[in-house]
Amino acid sequence: MQHLKGVSYSDVMDMPTYERRFFLGLLTKDVKEKEEKMEEMRQNYENKNAKGNRTTRISGDQLKTRIQNGEIPLS
Repeated sequence: MQHLKGVSYSDVMDMPTYERRFFLGLLTKDVKEKEEKMEEMRQNYENKNAKGNRTTRISGDQLKTRIQNGEIPLS
């Protein structure tokens, strides 16, 4: 169990039932929080990789000119 690092199985079994239930509740809560964070990160990743909606198109020469003038920053 994550919250009981360094505690042996026999030590856990010697604990009163309410303490074991408490630690299992903590472990369950941690697992749910990690799953929620992973889902949030997955959604953010999918949103970043989604194709954007381009409103205007410019030619290659216009793009070069804008980059040289500093209108479009290179990061």
